[in-house]
Amino acid sequence: MQCPYCKEEIIDGALKCKHCGSMLNAPPIVLETGGRNDFGAMFGRAFELWKGDMGNLVLVTLVFMVVVWIPIANVGFIAGYTRSLLKVSRGEGRAAVGDIFGAWDCFGNLLGFVLINLLAYFILHFVPILGPLASLVLGFVVMPASFLIIDRGKGVMDAYKWCLKTIQADFVNWLLAYLVGSVIACAGFVLLIIGIILSIPLGQLIIIQQYEAAVKEC
Repeated sequence: MQCPYCKEEIIDGALKCKHCGSMLNAPPIVLETGGRNDFGAMFGRAFELWKGDMGNLVLVTLVFMVVVWIPIANVGFIAGYTRSLLKVSRGEGRAAVGDIFGAWDCFGNLLGFVLINLLAYFILHFVPILGPLASLVLGFVVMPASFLIIDRGKGVMDAYKWCLKTIQADFVNWLLAYLVGSVIACAGFVLLIIGIILSIPLGQLIIIQQYEAAVKEC
């Protein structure tokens, strides 16, 4: 068979191209009876994708961590970084630094989404006792919407509506993906730069597996 990315000849049934390193047939997301997603399978898929393109993911994440501090423009860089991970997840190629700078088509919608949520966080900051807890809940509830805006260019209100619908339909797996993905991504801070550039892409890929399973119904 021929690698769809570099066009070199590889053995039939290969999972990874020996020439360019692209993942060819990442293990599918398994569904349990009743259509619920198997979180264990999604975690395993994310880990294999991360391991198979680790070098590129580390480089892209390192560049992303440098440019993400630029105000306003960082919204576009977040979109580009996320699309790079989506590309890897879908087997459409390897992560590339150029991906970070090529997602400006959704900038307006994503900026509006960010500003609305920042305003909500600001207001909750002044709510005694329950404010911090409500902020954590808000972060979880709106998280899927950001992926839909970045991936499909949806408007903010449409993304919010889908977000609430998909969380309601598969609450447990969304919660697991959010918690596990966030913990892994944040764990890298313990080892500073080296840890961050390794853990962030894995954490995001875990959440993306849940998004990929949910967005099929969109």
